[in-house]
Amino acid sequence: MPHSDDINSGGGAGGFDDLGESDRNIVDDEGIEDEGSTLTPAEVIDAIVDESQSVPYNDLPALSSADNETATALLAMWPRVSAPRRREVLASFQRLADEDSTLDFDRAHLTALYDPDAATRILAIRGLWEQEREDVMQLLTGVLRGDAESNVRAEAAGALGQFVLSMEFGLLTEDAAEHLSESLRNALDDSTEEDEVRARALEALGASSEEWVAEMIAEHYESGTSRLRLATIRAMGRNASDDWLPILIHNFDDDDAETRAAAATSAGQLLLDSAVEPLALLVDDTDEEVQVAAIRALGEIAGEAAEAVLVGLLGREEHLAEAARHALAEARLLALDPGEDAERE
Repeated sequence: MPHSDDINSGGGAGGFDDLGESDRNIVDDEGIEDEGSTLTPAEVIDAIVDESQSVPYNDLPALSSADNETATALLAMWPRVSAPRRREVLASFQRLADEDSTLDFDRAHLTALYDPDAATRILAIRGLWEQEREDVMQLLTGVLRGDAESNVRAEAAGALGQFVLSMEFGLLTEDAAEHLSESLRNALDDSTEEDEVRARALEALGASSEEWVAEMIAEHYESGTSRLRLATIRAMGRNASDDWLPILIHNFDDDDAETRAAAATSAGQLLLDSAVEPLALLVDDTDEEVQVAAIRALGEIAGEAAEAVLVGLLGREEHLAEAARHALAEARLLALDPGEDAERE
């Protein structure tokens, strides 16, 4: 992601009393204490506050699925530690969650959502990327509308993309879906807003099948800034319409490597066998990231033609062979899912 941890501070104070009613409802949910740590949650919090020690990484799982008492203690803890320490703790939560999917630090991230340090708020949002609860969505739309820092607003817009997917699967209430679409569209339509925020809003909206979303993608592809045009290419893949493939293949020859890589990724997301041959040619691109993006796209498309290309890459340069091995593993896993055939032409 394009954000640095070295970001100016801004936003609210972050105490328990500063949370709105919906925020408190989230913090008040009952949790289950993780049993893998040798310390109690209170002891882990004390260790975090003591900045003469390193962050107690191996004991942080004690804060997973935080109960009400622990969530309240976390809210009280953040103002007592330095901004670099807060960032390190949140980044550690995310690394631990990546290592062990049973760990749940959502409530810990929620307690940092209003931190005065913008980089800390960004990390808090990143920790909520797999959330599907409507009350969390409401918090993130609030951040998108009102945070003082554009980088934080952009991060919130990106995180809302998961809720757009939920909306498409009918998992949001009608009111929540309307609120989500309106919030993202307002951010996109605001000509005074930073390009990065508008672009992330468009990328998030890409997963929507609403006709106006496709019209927005086409409009900004033709006349948007360079950042918004890149966003349209990413949105095309999320939009899952076969009609975008010719445009994406056209962008395989773009002068900008990031655009070529984004076009390859989106072509893979369309799951069309007709993209295999152009992607196979893109594997010989001059940019390594573009090559890897094309290989990953072939793995996502799967099927006999894509697998044949990937097998042929196993004897190539090491970075291509390694990417091909991973893509083949994904392709063969998809081949075991009978639902994939129904998505193809």
